[in-house]
Amino acid sequence: MIIHSKSGGQIHYATTPITTETYQIEVSMDGMVEPLVLERTFYFSEYGPMIAANALSNQLPAWGDNGALNFSVPVALTYRDANPDTGGLLDTWLQMSRASNLDEFQSIFRNCGSTLWTNTVYADDQGNAFYIDSSSVPNLSEDAQELINLRRAVSPAYAGLFDQGVTLLDGSWSQEDWVETECGPLVPYEQKPKLVRSDWVQNSNSSHWATNPDEFLTGFSPLFGDEETPINARTRLGIKMLQNPMDPGFPDAPLPAGQDGKFSAEELIGVIWNNRAWYAEQFLPELRERCDAIGNTAVNGVDLTSWCTSLGSWDGLYNRDSVGAHIFRVFMANYLGDLSTDLTTPFNPADPVATPADPSRDNAGTADDTMLLALAAGVTVLQSQNIWPADALGDLQYFRPSGGVVPGSDGTPYFQTQPIPWHGGDERVDGAFNAIGVAPDEFAEDTRFPRIAPTIIPNTAGLSDGTDGVDGWLVAQGTSWLFGLEFTQKGPEAYGLVSYSQSTDAMSPFFSDQSEQYSNKQYRQLVFTEKDIQANLLPQGKTVITQE
Repeated sequence: MIIHSKSGGQIHYATTPITTETYQIEVSMDGMVEPLVLERTFYFSEYGPMIAANALSNQLPAWGDNGALNFSVPVALTYRDANPDTGGLLDTWLQMSRASNLDEFQSIFRNCGSTLWTNTVYADDQGNAFYIDSSSVPNLSEDAQELINLRRAVSPAYAGLFDQGVTLLDGSWSQEDWVETECGPLVPYEQKPKLVRSDWVQNSNSSHWATNPDEFLTGFSPLFGDEETPINARTRLGIKMLQNPMDPGFPDAPLPAGQDGKFSAEELIGVIWNNRAWYAEQFLPELRERCDAIGNTAVNGVDLTSWCTSLGSWDGLYNRDSVGAHIFRVFMANYLGDLSTDLTTPFNPADPVATPADPSRDNAGTADDTMLLALAAGVTVLQSQNIWPADALGDLQYFRPSGGVVPGSDGTPYFQTQPIPWHGGDERVDGAFNAIGVAPDEFAEDTRFPRIAPTIIPNTAGLSDGTDGVDGWLVAQGTSWLFGLEFTQKGPEAYGLVSYSQSTDAMSPFFSDQSEQYSNKQYRQLVFTEKDIQANLLPQGKTVITQE
C-alpha cells in the first residue's frame, strides 16, 4: 500500500505492507475417519481485509487527474468497516432505555453511541420530538467528500456502487483516509444530521434531509445520504399524513389522527394499518379517467374492461378484502419505469412531497397511452397466473413461514403453517406506508437457514410464477415491530406486536400467534408498570439456565 501526500509542492511517499493471516479449520465428512483440515490465507491492508473482486474491477473506471475513476492500472481492493466492533450496540440501547429526558438521550450519542446502521427518533412528555442519524459513518475531510460527489457525477459505475452502499476511496492518497475524532475515525455527534422539533420528526428509510420539510437538514457528509433529491414514496405518504392528519386520502380510509387532529397510541397503529399507498393516491384517479376514455378498445391486444371496472370500485387501500389492489400493483410495477419521462412536474427540492407529479396527457385515453400500456402489461401477467379482476388482495398475498431443516443438510425446507392472509403493500412499487415485500432468497435473511423461495415474475413486485406450488405474493419481509405510544395522566399507554411472531419453534404457540393478530389487525396492549408486568407473566415464561 503506497500512501502519498502533498506538502510545499512536493509529494512524499510512504509504504505500508500488506500482511497475511492463515486459518485452519477441521471439517468432518461422511465416511472419513479423520476430519479434513482446510487451510486458507487471508490478506490484510492497514484498512482491513483484502477482497477478491475481479468482476468488479473489470467494470470500474480508475482515478484520473480530475478525480474520476480509471482502473487502467492494477489495483488492490480492501474492505473497511465502520462497525468492526458491534459490541457497543447493546450499551447504546441500554442507555437509551435508561434516559429520562432529552438531554440524557442526546448525551448517549455525544459520547459516541451508535445504532450501527439505523436512524433514531425520540419523543417525550415534554413535547420534544428528536431525530438523529445515529449510524456509524466514516469521518472524511471536505476534500474527500468533494471527490466522492465528483466521482458520482462523472462515473455511472461509481455512482451505482455508492447507491448500493459501497464507497470507493483511493488508499494511496492520505487526503482520502478516515479522519480521527473523539469517536475514533467516525463522524462525531456535532456533525451528524439531527433535529429537535415541537411538532414532529419522521423517517421512513429515506434521506435525513427531509425529516421535516419545514426545516431541511443539509450540508452533511454524502455518506449520510443524498440531500435535495427525491424522497421515496413511503416517506412522501408519511409526511403527507403528518401534515394533513384530517385527510383520509380516499373516502373509505380512516383519518390518520382523531377528530382533534392529534395521534393517540391506537391511532398511531392505525396510521400503519390504514394501508394507504402513495402511488394510488397520486395516480389512481388519473388512471380511472383513462380507463373510462378507452372503453372496450383493446390496448396492446388486451381487453381492459373488467380490470378497469375493478379499479373503478377499488377503495384505494391495501387491505385483505381490497379488490383491485393487485391490479394497480402490477400497473405500477410497469409504470415505475416511465416515471422519469412521463411526469410533467419535475422534482422541486422546496416541495419534495408533492413533486415529481402529473402524468403526461400525450395520447391519454388511447391505445398508445403510457399508463394504459403499463396496465395492459400487468394484466397480461395476472391472466397468465389465473388471477382475475374480482380477486381480493388477501386471497393472493400471504405470509407463510418455511424452513425446518438444518443448514448444509440435504433436507428440503417446507411450509410450517397454513397461509396467513396479509395486508399491506410493497414500499417501492405500491408506495405503501405499511410496507411488505417478497424475498426470492433461498435463505432466511442474514442466515444460512434454508427456506422456500418463490420464483418471481419481473415487473410484478414479487408475484410468483407458480413454480413448486408457490403462487401469489409470498410475503417474507416488511413491517415487523408495530408500536404506538402516548403519554397520559396515568402514565405511558402503548400498543403493538411483532408481526412475524417471536418463537422459532414451529411447535410453539408463539410461532405464529402475533402473525395471526397482524392479519386480523388485532394489536395487543404493552404493559408498563411492574404490577402489570407481573400480572401478565406466563406460567412457563421464566426459564433459569445453568451451566454445569
